[in-house]
Amino acid sequence: MKSRRILKLGVPVLTCALALTGCGTPSRQYGSDSKDGVYFAVPHSWHKITSKDIAKQEALSTIAGASDRLALVHYQEAFSADPKITAKDVLTLSSPKSPIAYARVRGLSDAEIQQVSYNDLRNLILPLTTWEDGTAASIPPFKVLVDQESVQKGGRGVQTVYEFTNEGVSQTVNQTGLLSNDHRTLIMFIVRCSTSCYNKNKTEIEKVVASLTNRGAH
Repeated sequence: MKSRRILKLGVPVLTCALALTGCGTPSRQYGSDSKDGVYFAVPHSWHKITSKDIAKQEALSTIAGASDRLALVHYQEAFSADPKITAKDVLTLSSPKSPIAYARVRGLSDAEIQQVSYNDLRNLILPLTTWEDGTAASIPPFKVLVDQESVQKGGRGVQTVYEFTNEGVSQTVNQTGLLSNDHRTLIMFIVRCSTSCYNKNKTEIEKVVASLTNRGAH
């Protein structure tokens, strides 16, 4: 595989009693796309990589269709336990040593509305389905750990957890891809890091993943 794979390319303020362990320092911070009804929470200590920085980095992409997809983005934001993580790290698949959480919500083109399947949701950043059926031109060591339907009020899709090896390092990806009920919006939520990092932080990572809520546009 190439040394730096590029991603191809988803809470309102709560009262003190609900959002905080007390009325002092909050334990969580929230990412939200209130227009599309997408919310999630990460540890308060994680630092934010802004939508502006991610869009600026994505605009440098030479992947076919990247600029068209960027134009359809409603919301994107990332967080990481490592303050040195940048937008470039978010959009590449080199294995991070600390967790990265990345949410992205974008509209679908007219052609995509008619075509997006659960397999497409599995293949959001890597061609998992062709790895599994053996038709990919190059297949790294990989293992699918979880592959299950995800159903929420605002839409449904697939949660997939998998390991793959890149540059000799195993990485674990916890990926959720959802389609809105009208099939016009794609929600992607990914939390990933090296497999050793993932296993060490599994409880926290699964808590972040479980916080993803899609209530739907309103």
